[in-house]
Amino acid sequence: MEQLEILARGFREAIERTPVNQLPISFQNFPAGACGDATLLLGHYLKAQGLSASNYVLGMRDSYTHAWLQHGEIIIDITADQFAEIEQSVIVTADPAWHSEFAAEVLHEADFAIYDGYTAGTLGAAYHTIFQHMEVPA
Repeated sequence: MEQLEILARGFREAIERTPVNQLPISFQNFPAGACGDATLLLGHYLKAQGLSASNYVLGMRDSYTHAWLQHGEIIIDITADQFAEIEQSVIVTADPAWHSEFAAEVLHEADFAIYDGYTAGTLGAAYHTIFQHMEVPA
């Protein structure tokens, strides 16, 4: 779980370092409104780091939707802080307490590469731009 948190935190920080004008419109108010695309990008990144595929989970609470990764029993969420009650920028946990407030379902594998050509191309370009802003550990 510690390794998942390191990877997720590094990816979130790379998104934050990427100039917003180099990212799709869904990232313009990151983390707000970016959970779906960020989840797909993070899922692809984790696979590229040698982890098995994660699931894309979509939840609904009140009139809001939210997406996150489910990797086995572990929840990985890099955009939960768009909600006022969440202070953590990255959540990696086996405790589903907060996420269980959402009526949620696993939709598919969390990876933009499984989508149509346009979506895969758009998010693939964003992924490569974000990846250029990753810090290499010393």
